[in-house]
Amino acid sequence: MRVAIVGNGIAAVTAIREIRRMDPSIQIDVWTDERHPYYPRPKLIELIAGRITEKDVIQYNTDWYQAQQVGLHLAEAVREIDTSSLTVKTDRSEYPQYDKILVACGSIPAVPPIAGIDSESVYVIRTLDDAMVIRETISTTRRHIILGGGILGIEIAAAIKARGGDPIVVTNIAQLLPAQLDSTGSDVLVKRLERMGVRIQFDFTCDRIECVNGSATLISRQSGNVTGDMVVVSTGVKPNKALAEAAGISCGHGIKVDSHMMTSANNGYAAGDFAEWNVITWGLIPPAMDTAKVAAQNIVQHGDATYNGTVRSNTLQVAGIDLTSIGEINPPPNSTEYESIVQADISGGTYYKAVIKDNVIVGAIILGNRQVALKIRQLINSRTDVSSMRDSIFSL
Repeated sequence: MRVAIVGNGIAAVTAIREIRRMDPSIQIDVWTDERHPYYPRPKLIELIAGRITEKDVIQYNTDWYQAQQVGLHLAEAVREIDTSSLTVKTDRSEYPQYDKILVACGSIPAVPPIAGIDSESVYVIRTLDDAMVIRETISTTRRHIILGGGILGIEIAAAIKARGGDPIVVTNIAQLLPAQLDSTGSDVLVKRLERMGVRIQFDFTCDRIECVNGSATLISRQSGNVTGDMVVVSTGVKPNKALAEAAGISCGHGIKVDSHMMTSANNGYAAGDFAEWNVITWGLIPPAMDTAKVAAQNIVQHGDATYNGTVRSNTLQVAGIDLTSIGEINPPPNSTEYESIVQADISGGTYYKAVIKDNVIVGAIILGNRQVALKIRQLINSRTDVSSMRDSIFSL
């Protein structure tokens, strides 16, 4: 069997490992538009902060692909997929007649249509090469604007601060990380970031960006101006689905897949943070790995595995601060079905919230304490009755 994998992110390498576990004889070819082999994108922040080198970013070098007997095509972008003949066409060559194709192109930055956003003092981070350019630019500039208050934007700001820069995060909403935190949790995080030297400006709607003589100014008709030496745009990501759409593969927000990760194309599969299952596109690493494993198992033997979803759970570090967000964190207001137990320590920089329904924790936010997060996660996974624990639910 010959398998083509388009993309080289976490979904692709997970699929490679799973295919090889099941069948060492399958021929696998992988294409990526990048000149580097696989690296975890969170490591780009460590590179910008100056804590690791370019070599340290790479997790699987070319020797790993050789050991897996994978044909790796670096810096060779796929331009077309012919779903009738299962042929892959790149900007260099044509690779015909595969038996199965896995599209795992991941996401690309969602750059807002703001006038001036394509100026030379404005940067977007997607690849290792992007991160290297940003790292070098930081060393020759002093004031740094991060447009976007998501996880990546906060991480970039903290990395810039670690390099001695002066970062300010500007966001058009009234809190940080609305998908992971509630408003009180956001307040606690903001205080911790401010103590680190990262400034936050909320409710800033950027109308245009002006870059003159090495300075960059974000201009807002409502909120005034913010001026710095460079701007890093971090306003989220969107599914990288253009290739699939051009191939006639059914797409919604992402590439539509069934429970076997098969697309509308015969013998065509998709996996990763852009695969749309049951009208859901996750944009997270755990589902990317889960969908890749299911896709790989069905590529080897279709029907062997079924994807039933991934519990929405983020356990991560935001600027070095532990944050766990699980399940239902913002229940409907005035609902009598839910009870929220909250413990906040703004000066200490911790925030705990457990959302309870029918005496079972169905959602939680744990900011600033990994051990408490582990305890709450165990209670959620075991569906423990916590009716007798309400006063001690966060105690260790």
